[in-house]
Amino acid sequence: MNRITSHRAGSFLLVCGLLFLTACNYTGRPDNVVERRYTWFSYLAGDDLRESCLSHAPPRYRFVYNAIYSEQVRTYEISGLSDDGGGMIDAEVLSAELSPNFLSNFPNWPWSGARAVAQLNAVEVLLLKNALEDSDFYDKTPIGKVLDSNSFYWAVSACEGNRFHFNAWSHPSPEYANIRFAEILQRFDGTKIALPEPRALSPKEREYRPRPAVAAKVSTGYFRFFAEIRPDGLRAAARP
Repeated sequence: MNRITSHRAGSFLLVCGLLFLTACNYTGRPDNVVERRYTWFSYLAGDDLRESCLSHAPPRYRFVYNAIYSEQVRTYEISGLSDDGGGMIDAEVLSAELSPNFLSNFPNWPWSGARAVAQLNAVEVLLLKNALEDSDFYDKTPIGKVLDSNSFYWAVSACEGNRFHFNAWSHPSPEYANIRFAEILQRFDGTKIALPEPRALSPKEREYRPRPAVAAKVSTGYFRFFAEIRPDGLRAAARP
């Protein structure tokens, strides 16, 4: 394959990669690689939780921590809430450190990582709910906010009392500094892998490089995309 052909093929794969991220709705934990590739934006937006609220489903909560997408993503699912107030927490760490080549077949989500499921009692679930409220989760959804994969942010969705809620916090910001649920989640995280601390990005890391051949280098473990928060979920954005 010559250099021009290789470049075109690479660009094509990058376009396909973004389509994979945004194309299909997430309806449950994927059973195969192909399905996983199509559902990330939908999962991040909590589309399935939004849909479950329409059918008066039990409460569910989803926390996603983007600690630079090509380095680590954490997910926490709180579900199975019972009449006595308890529930289950499903924690998953998706990390380049755990699987150095996890981006080589982008976007094979979930990547190889660590997962742990544990039971929460009523007091623990209430503690997490209170931490959500203290983090201003129930404030107005930040419509128009753009989430940069090459950054640190939390995105949380919930179906609670037959109402859907979504909010997001980007680092650095006063809102991010006010987050109270991260410490609680870490306490209940059965993977026992510490949460990455957000850090200041270098000028090179902050730089927006629009050319696909430069902005996304899957083979070197670097891929960048932007998700804009809309009233009906998330959509791909061209730039921050």
